[in-house]
Amino acid sequence: MSWRRQIARLGALLGRKNRAMDLDEEIRVHLELETEEHCAAGMPAEEARYAARRRFGNMTLAIEESRDMWVYRFVEILLQDIRYGLRMLAKNPGFTVVAVLTLALGIGANTAIFSTINAVLLRPLPFPDSDRLVLVWATDAGRGKEEDDNSYPNFVDLRDQSKSFEAMAAFTTRGATLANGEEAERAPAVQGTPGIFEMFGVAPELGRTFRPEEGEAGASHVVLLSDAFWKERYGGRADALGRMIRVNEEPYSIVGVMPPGFTISRGKPERIYMPLVRDPSRGHGFLMILGRLRPRVSIRAAQADLSLIAQRLEQMYPKQNRGVGVNTVPLVDAMAGDARMGMLVFLGVVTLVLLIACTNVANLLLARSVSRQKEIAVRAALGAGRKRILQQLLAESTVLALAGGALGLLLSSWMARLLVVMLSKRFEVPRLTSTHTDWRVLGFTLAVSLATGIFFGVVFAASAASPNLMETLRESGRSGTESGRGRRLRGVLVVTETAMALVLLSGAGLLLKSVVALRNTAPGFRSENLLTVDFWLPRLKYAHDPERIHFFKSVMDRAQTLAGITSVALVADLPLSGDSDSLSFHIPGKPDPAPDKPFQCLFNVVSPGYLLTMGIPLRAGREFSDQDSTNSPPVVLINESAARRFWPGEDPVGRQINLEGIAALTVVGVAADTRQSGLGAASRAEIFLNYLQPGPPWPFLTMVARTDGDPMALAATLKSATQQVDHDVPITRVRTMDEVLANSLAQPQLFAALLGVFASLALTLAAVGLYGVVSYTVSQRTHEMGIRMALGAERGNVLWLVLRQGLGLGLAGTAIGTLCALAANQTLVHLVPSTKPGDPLTLTAVPALLLLVALAASYIPARRATRVDPVVALRYE
Repeated sequence: MSWRRQIARLGALLGRKNRAMDLDEEIRVHLELETEEHCAAGMPAEEARYAARRRFGNMTLAIEESRDMWVYRFVEILLQDIRYGLRMLAKNPGFTVVAVLTLALGIGANTAIFSTINAVLLRPLPFPDSDRLVLVWATDAGRGKEEDDNSYPNFVDLRDQSKSFEAMAAFTTRGATLANGEEAERAPAVQGTPGIFEMFGVAPELGRTFRPEEGEAGASHVVLLSDAFWKERYGGRADALGRMIRVNEEPYSIVGVMPPGFTISRGKPERIYMPLVRDPSRGHGFLMILGRLRPRVSIRAAQADLSLIAQRLEQMYPKQNRGVGVNTVPLVDAMAGDARMGMLVFLGVVTLVLLIACTNVANLLLARSVSRQKEIAVRAALGAGRKRILQQLLAESTVLALAGGALGLLLSSWMARLLVVMLSKRFEVPRLTSTHTDWRVLGFTLAVSLATGIFFGVVFAASAASPNLMETLRESGRSGTESGRGRRLRGVLVVTETAMALVLLSGAGLLLKSVVALRNTAPGFRSENLLTVDFWLPRLKYAHDPERIHFFKSVMDRAQTLAGITSVALVADLPLSGDSDSLSFHIPGKPDPAPDKPFQCLFNVVSPGYLLTMGIPLRAGREFSDQDSTNSPPVVLINESAARRFWPGEDPVGRQINLEGIAALTVVGVAADTRQSGLGAASRAEIFLNYLQPGPPWPFLTMVARTDGDPMALAATLKSATQQVDHDVPITRVRTMDEVLANSLAQPQLFAALLGVFASLALTLAAVGLYGVVSYTVSQRTHEMGIRMALGAERGNVLWLVLRQGLGLGLAGTAIGTLCALAANQTLVHLVPSTKPGDPLTLTAVPALLLLVALAASYIPARRATRVDPVVALRYE
């Protein structure tokens, strides 16, 4: 059949009413002409009409055969089923509204989560053939790390020896100090090897990219600007090319501007790009490696190729590369970072919510099917086959699901915007803010709606499409009765949704308990009335200890004179910031843990008065003082964890450690433990160096100031006072310690809140489903209840009879759900590491809560059952 004929048959559906009228008219004219011919031959009029009809044949069959020639019959039947389904739903507005709203919540939540996943993980990166771009992490078997940084020599070897890539490049994200003569700023920057932009397939908006020789020391003082920084600093003028800009105190020539929206880092968008200079140290891991796969080369093949190279490098350089491997991942997944797991976990959560919604709607349809048994039986008696009835019932459920999907799509737009706002405050995820409804989201919503309609439609149709004709047509009561199979099916659905609700509730309970435990965890310091100011010292200007010490002493002296500030101090790695640094050292008189492996722990740099200003208790010895200077013996403080680990059962005060390049350092005090990485992470051994004495050059320090009142009221004054000491020192951040504490709790609280919302919705749906089953059962058993009470049954017995059914379903659901929760809750550790999946209190309290809900949902219909009037029940049934 030609395509024109196909289109014509589809088009005929639109004008099928006119075509039917034309066909009827054509048949009528034909019969009239045939009748006139017979009359002309001498037949009586009545006999002539009969002869014409007999010669024409079966008129109905002819009409059907003609219609099949100019329309697609199955499409027409489908449209008829849809129209009939719409009429049936319109006749039951209460049922329709409840079912559509239930489905809209489930589908809307799924679409909202999928919208964010689509924006971050599924939508192709804005580069040519972006599916061939990968990120190659280093792995460290000794430390159990799967995403570690690579060294420059390892990058060169992987690039030169691999046969799986068209090109490879490396980059690192580092802040850069930009000076404009008035106020310095610390800006996100990317240092990349020449060829990195070409590997992305992106040309600069203005100027050129890096030349090969600009990756060598002495020739690397060129810079490219991001489009946003170019417009902000230079007003988008083309004459910015060739200008000089001071980066890290050195002059750089601007050679290009990247196009709008281009970014490499998965954190804050970078503002400048600089060439990466070769680093000969194979033990210095600081690079991320990008690669473009050759056509038709899979990630698995590239991973195998790079793993062989990594094994050879481990054999050639056992000291630096022991246990070092590679991990190749798609760039789009790597860009999502920590948010990827959270998105996938919550996609599973909202899928459970949707399944619960589906079981509720299936229960509603099953309840409705009892009242439609006679209708279906009549249709079957008139010749409708099981397949035809199934098709009609599935069409109704699909219409219902599509209506829920349409409303869910509207709800998802609002949900997605709210979700993006919440996630953006806690995660730095590229492209998250570009979440919107595109063809993938529309296709997902349509697919979910259709799958949902088929899911609960099959349950409904399978139960309702095979009526017992004789029994149903003989039924003389006012309403149909539900079969034993239907009751069992409804019970199974309630047990299933109860189990799924318990999985979500237990997860929410575990996260909530973790958050409460974190909030009750003492950080080890007093966070109230504490202001923090972060500095970054220019490397060249403050290359030596005397210059650094002079700057910070001047800053603290100015801060001390400000009204409202009671004390100030310095620290390199602020508690709860997540920042930490480790160093290796030796302990005189104690053997190293292993050959060529000295002791190692966290090291920090603080000033005299740090413990006092932070409110950290001193457990033994003394704190640093101004007398501990360059000319006095070097001293250190340790925390309690370090004392227990390195000098168990001993007094550590007066003990010494040897740090490379520094004379023996003497322990003069023991401070209480603080939470460095976060409230959920145990305190680790930490040693504090005095910034007034020689030590490793820390270019960054944070000033903490204890105030009399609101610390933010002094933020501008304190910032101005520090900039007066040296305007070339950028202040990267000013915040209160309460903000730092709140930020450490923000992510667990966000996950707990989201899961709590979805779990509450699941609990509500499960309660409604259980109530519906018990209530409907009571209405079906009114006749039985009347007989029981007429024979002398007590109201308490009837009450317990109904409650027992609801509690039985609740017990079965909680038993199955508890087993499922034990397995599912393991994934919560990826969201909040301090979560304890097998917490016995939560796994006891949540089932108890569900049983109480089941009891409450069953009590109302049970109470109604006890008020049945036996006479009335027997009269009407």
